Amino acid sequence: MKKNATIRKVYGYILFLSLFYFCAACEHEQGAGPQALQPTFSSIQENIFTLKCVNAGCHPGGGAPMSLQRGVAFSNLVNVPSAFGKPRVDPGNADNSVLYLKVKGDPQVGARMPFNGPPFLSNREINAINDWINDGALNN
Repeated sequence: MKKNATIRKVYGYILFLSLFYFCAACEHEQGAGPQALQPTFSSIQENIFTLKCVNAGCHPGGGAPMSLQRGVAFSNLVNVPSAFGKPRVDPGNADNSVLYLKVKGDPQVGARMPFNGPPFLSNREINAINDWINDGALNN
């Protein structure tokens, strides 16, 4: 009987340490993510466009009005006219850029992105897009 209790204690400690390690690893990952997002095109491409627009199936290059895939997104966005009478991205002017207005949810450019879905960009992600555009929308 005493042997079973000892084994249960050992397994309990192993479980506790495993959960502690897992939670610590998750905390580290969460801390690393926001630091990885910068107001640069390459960071926005990697952390937002690829993960949340292309991989979600919305802008892979097929049925959407434009592709946000790596290698073509920049040329599909910057200084490209849109159907709303504003450029998709107007370097130096996020408030005149359809991309920023769409993710922000401004009604002057129609439905908020993602279309027919709940908004899933954080304020930090929206601000990174805003800052990138206002900093000149460089291909950096």
